[in-house]
Amino acid sequence: MSSPNYREKVNIHDRDFQKFSVDNRIYCVPVDEDEEERLVTQYDVIHSLFGGRLYFPNIVNPRKILECGYGLGQWAVAVAQEHAQCEVTAVDIYPADLPEVPDNLLCEIYNLNNSLNDPEIFEPNAFDLINSRFVAPGIHRNRWRSYVRDMKALLRPGGWLQMVEYYLNFQSYGGSLPTNSNLSAWWREYASAMDTDREPRIAHQLQGLMTAAGFREVGGSVFNLPIGPWDTDATKAAIGRANLDNVAELLDSLAIWPLTHRRGYTADRVKTLTDAARLEAGNMNLKLYIPVYVAWGRKSRRK
Repeated sequence: MSSPNYREKVNIHDRDFQKFSVDNRIYCVPVDEDEEERLVTQYDVIHSLFGGRLYFPNIVNPRKILECGYGLGQWAVAVAQEHAQCEVTAVDIYPADLPEVPDNLLCEIYNLNNSLNDPEIFEPNAFDLINSRFVAPGIHRNRWRSYVRDMKALLRPGGWLQMVEYYLNFQSYGGSLPTNSNLSAWWREYASAMDTDREPRIAHQLQGLMTAAGFREVGGSVFNLPIGPWDTDATKAAIGRANLDNVAELLDSLAIWPLTHRRGYTADRVKTLTDAARLEAGNMNLKLYIPVYVAWGRKSRRK
């Protein structure tokens, strides 16, 4: 039996998707140049939002780090460069071409819906840190509990898990975004489409999943990611300005497949919805933001 061609693409509504992911209903988000540009912007925006921190737990001299869902590899490359003596492994369903790969970084193809037990990639009780970030569109609804347990099994005693996800129900300071807004309509349609077999509200549950899996020292934070330069703080305004580009692309990238395949939308109807939401996102008077949830937990030091 021949191995799957993970690089093969299929064009759907003028967007390029990974054929393997679409055929197997894994990660039905485009992998084309527009999405790659968005991922670059997203990384920069989130990095600034987090104050330049790659992770929040206090970890000294890590020896092994794993990233689940590496995208274009910016986080994995950055952490490999920061810890040159550390062995970094990064996995993703789509093998994107990274502009640079440090000698201590190994990238592997893997479907995170499968158990994390491939001995050629994963070593139990070995990792000081596992970072899972923005994987919600690709994780099956009934996989989350076992996914967190799998990551715990890979951590060394005392190792840390960090998880980061959007909650894409757009918010506004002062509650000025009405429930009949275009962004609210986008969220309702997107969430309804994803509810079929995904969990679009998983960001709220990250700490609970870690607690249920037996993690210690579970904690987290919610960062309000501004959309547009409306904040009086110069740093936040700069983040918001850059995030406008991220959101403009995200609205189409995340919605085009689920809305056409699960909600019966035509591509033109999706465009009408996303164009209206995109226009509204540029309204600085609304003071819009996206909640970004970060959660972390520690595996017991006892073996």
